[in-house]
Amino acid sequence: MTGRRGDLVLTNFYNPHLLGEQPGIGQRRNSTNVARARVENMYIRILTELACNRFEWTGLPDSVNPRFLELELFWKAVVVYYHENTVGKDIVAKGAGYGHLDPFDDPTSFQVVGPGYNTKEIDAKECVPIYANYLRVPDLDIVYIYAEKLARIDRAIDMTVTNMQQPKIIKSSEATKLSMANIDRQHDEGVSSIKVSQNLNVQEAVEVLDLGVPSGYLSDLQIGKAKMWNECMGKLGINNSNQDKKERLVADEVSANDEQVEATKNIALNARQYAAEQINAMFGTTITVDFKTSTVPDDDTDENKDDE
Repeated sequence: MTGRRGDLVLTNFYNPHLLGEQPGIGQRRNSTNVARARVENMYIRILTELACNRFEWTGLPDSVNPRFLELELFWKAVVVYYHENTVGKDIVAKGAGYGHLDPFDDPTSFQVVGPGYNTKEIDAKECVPIYANYLRVPDLDIVYIYAEKLARIDRAIDMTVTNMQQPKIIKSSEATKLSMANIDRQHDEGVSSIKVSQNLNVQEAVEVLDLGVPSGYLSDLQIGKAKMWNECMGKLGINNSNQDKKERLVADEVSANDEQVEATKNIALNARQYAAEQINAMFGTTITVDFKTSTVPDDDTDENKDDE
C-alpha cells in the first residue's frame, strides 16, 4: 500500500531492521542487514499466512470475519464472541479478561473493543472468549524464531554461492593493482585470451587466497534449510515430510512424526473447538472449526524403495 503516507509495509516491517547493529543518528544503512531483514520478513509473512490459514470455520454468521478472528488469535491469542445490541448482530471483537478470576482461572468479565472502537465491559455469562490454545499465548514466538533461523541459513547459502562464483582473493602490489583489476574484469567478461605486459611477472607479483567451497557444503545447507522448515511446520501442527533421499524415513519414523504433528495440531484446535461448543450453547449457532491441512502419508519410506 502506497500513497501520501508512504509504503506501510516498508515502514512497519522493513525499516526497523534496515540500519546497522548499533543504530545511531545519521547512521548509514548496512546492505547485509537490509538483505537479511528482507529475507527474514519474507519468512515472517509466509509463516504468518500459514499459521492464520490452518483452520476452517463453518457456520459463522456474516457479521463475524474469520480472517480477523484468526489474525487476532495469532497476534493476541484471544478474541471475544458476543451479541452487540447496537447493531443487533453477533460479532467477534478484540478483548481481554477483566476483573476477578473464577475458581477455574477464567475471567469473570471482559473488556472489548466494539463497533466504532468503543470499549465496553461484558459479563462472562454474556460472551464467549476464543483462545488460541490452552495456555492462551500467541504463536508469534514460533514464527519469529524460525523466520530468523531460515533467514540465517538463506544468508549462508547466498554467501556460499558467491564464494563459488568468486572463490579467490588476489593480493598484489600498488604497481600491479591496476593490471590485476583489468585481468579480473576481463575474466568476468569471459575474454578468451587475457593479454598482459611482458614486464608483469604474475607468479611473483600476485598472491592468491583460495576461498573455495568444500564439496557438498551447499547441498548440506539446503538440506539443513529443508529440515528447519519441516521443524517449523511441525511446531505449527502442519504435516511435513522428509524429501531428502539420503535420509529415508522408515514407516515407524513416519508414524512417530505424524503423531507429533497431530498432537501439536490439537493444541490449537481443541481450544477453538471448545469455544465453538460454548458459542453454540449460548447463542444457538451451529459453528464448527477444523484443521485445513490433512495428514498426507509420506511416500519416502523404506517400504517404497522398490518402486524407484
